[in-house]
Amino acid sequence: MQNNRIRILQISDCHVAADPTVLYRGQSADRNLSAIVQAARNGEPQLVLLTGDISEDGSRESYERTSKLLAQIGAELIALPGNHDDVTLMHQYFPAGPWNGPYLHRLKGWQLIMLDSTVHGQVSGFFRPDHLERLQMALNSDDGIHQLIALHHQPVMVGAPWIDRYPLESPERFFAVTDRSSAVRCIVWGHIHQDFRVQRKACSLLGSPSSVANSLPGTERFSLDPAGPACRWLELSAEGKVETGILYPA
Repeated sequence: MQNNRIRILQISDCHVAADPTVLYRGQSADRNLSAIVQAARNGEPQLVLLTGDISEDGSRESYERTSKLLAQIGAELIALPGNHDDVTLMHQYFPAGPWNGPYLHRLKGWQLIMLDSTVHGQVSGFFRPDHLERLQMALNSDDGIHQLIALHHQPVMVGAPWIDRYPLESPERFFAVTDRSSAVRCIVWGHIHQDFRVQRKACSLLGSPSSVANSLPGTERFSLDPAGPACRWLELSAEGKVETGILYPA
């Protein structure tokens, strides 16, 4: 990897439970995440980005085991919550994140903006007006920095009815902010349990697969993808270019 590039690993929707023997859609969340971690170490990422649903049940045990496992990657880690997460507990184990509003992280000519799209007691997501105001403030930088925005819920439909029932609500409010900034190069999210990619002008919109179980694209109901667990890698260049792909454990 060139020194002026940033290599990021996006891990999402781990769905680890308090009891490690509990299966998620017939899969072991702990075993599959461990396999992802071992594969990730070979790529030597500089940063691990967690995009929600780290826990299945919001338990202290799930966050404790997950944080210890992810530490084996040996990279800096930032996180945001999903609809399954307990925000208070998750904050204790993953301190770097949007726990009090957007979390900003600068690295080699890029600013990563972590957003909390969750609503307590609700599966779909939503941004309050004050969250969007603070996002606008974060994007107002005029120092030529490139921007990557991360959230949990999909801001666009991904063509899978089982999960498109629970998107980011009123996404036009979100895009009204992001579209005004030509510095926004990439928006990433979790939640959808599949790889998804589309362009919005010069911005890459990227949905990440799950580290435990993924669904075949375009299905009415969750349909287990035999390709297995996965995560997304991203390489960000100093010129604002985004390269990405999917990492499967061996």
